[in-house]
Amino acid sequence: MSRIGKGFTLYEINSRPWLFELREKYGAEVIRTIADVPDAEIEKLKEFRVHMVWLQGVWKLGKFGLEMDKTEPGRVGAYGRVLPGFTEDDIIGSPYAVVEYVVNEDIGGDEALQEFRKKLSDRGIKLMLDLVPNHMAVDSEWMKDEEKKEYFVRKPSSGSDFNPHEFMADGTAHGKDPYCGAWPDTAQLNYFNPELRKAMTEVLVKLASSCDGLRVDMAMLILNKCHNQCWGPVLAANGWSTPQDEFWGDAIKAMRQKHPDMILMAEVYWGLDSELIELGFDATYDKALYDTTLSRHLDNLRGYIGSKSEAFLAHSTHFVENHDEPRAVAEFGGKMNANCAAALQFALPGIRLQFHGQWAGISKTLDVHLRRHAEEPRDEKNEKYYKRLNAILDDELFRKGSFKMVGAHDAGEGDRQVWRLTTFKWTLGARKCIAVFNYSDEESGGHIALDDITATDKEYKIQELLGGNEYSRNPEELKSRGLFVWLRPFGMQFFQYT
Repeated sequence: MSRIGKGFTLYEINSRPWLFELREKYGAEVIRTIADVPDAEIEKLKEFRVHMVWLQGVWKLGKFGLEMDKTEPGRVGAYGRVLPGFTEDDIIGSPYAVVEYVVNEDIGGDEALQEFRKKLSDRGIKLMLDLVPNHMAVDSEWMKDEEKKEYFVRKPSSGSDFNPHEFMADGTAHGKDPYCGAWPDTAQLNYFNPELRKAMTEVLVKLASSCDGLRVDMAMLILNKCHNQCWGPVLAANGWSTPQDEFWGDAIKAMRQKHPDMILMAEVYWGLDSELIELGFDATYDKALYDTTLSRHLDNLRGYIGSKSEAFLAHSTHFVENHDEPRAVAEFGGKMNANCAAALQFALPGIRLQFHGQWAGISKTLDVHLRRHAEEPRDEKNEKYYKRLNAILDDELFRKGSFKMVGAHDAGEGDRQVWRLTTFKWTLGARKCIAVFNYSDEESGGHIALDDITATDKEYKIQELLGGNEYSRNPEELKSRGLFVWLRPFGMQFFQYT
């Protein structure tokens, strides 16, 4: 836990769209590379209490994927739906079809990236980059090297019962997962090949020298059982057998020998998060919490959180949007709903993943293949909300304290629909904070027991952090009946006391 504590705020920025946005704001002659990001923009990240920036899409891309993005009818049609009136110049290519792990010249190359990293570091902010281990671009440097052809999954020379749509003309397989079709701009790496494992371990170690953290794309696909599920018959037909050890266990051990403080965050689904934590990852996506929050079934939501240990939650990454998920404002039904859902998740132990545009309440999709989203005004009120929320959660109480879920009751006052309230408690020494959420569409009230109060004064002070108010209450009543709260739909409050 020493690398991430009880959690921190991680801000995902799409590198090339961000540069496009900054060029529109400051001028292309001012913003040439990522090194030219103005100090004011870095200071804004600090003001929002960002601990680490995930700069997405910094690696070199190829012409094949870009041309496919510009011509494939399905992709072009999708662009028109999210960005009406887009032009060909708006299409920039997928950041997950990597040609080579060198910094894309579109953002200025390695020197510019390291200058940007220094700007962040000078303000106490760390840098996270991407690793895409499952595949490389069709036109990657490894694909051009005959000696590295066996780094990739290959179609067997005999047998015809293999899906022809999963392979290129030269017999190399396209990247895929077990539940969807092949990704035609990618080539699938063969993790049953010891030489490929060695080469990807070297990539991992190399990248760890360029940043403070890595977000690992679809990390569970590299597990032996997942690789077998995708490619077992093909690999067996070519004489490859399942390795005894997991790639991640060996590779992470080798990386940590040189970079012990590197933070590894895995994109993972299908309930495989704990396996990756055991293999050495610091945090994993909690997609199950995202889905449960989106459903807004409060019993299921509280049941899910209550079933997880504090350690599990602290190793999790919580989010209501990112580059793969729809914008929270659009998906959750408005800004109030989305903000309550976000605060409820971020008040848990774990990494608080926030996405470029989320603070401003943006509802328009930013497709990873495009350099901009449809025009939409920024909501300054929403930005103030996130600035305040992040400041509250930046307190050491939420980064070092102990966490538990607590209940609310009606204290015999009749039906106040107290079941709508979800309540957490954080404790650090004498300091405590009750975070209470009405993640529903009707008003709700109830009492929350504060049985750990030791004060005997007639008037006891409680601070509500989000609104900045202070309340005077009788300590004996707080211990016997509890603190009374009344929340509007999708309302929340943070009560601090000692």
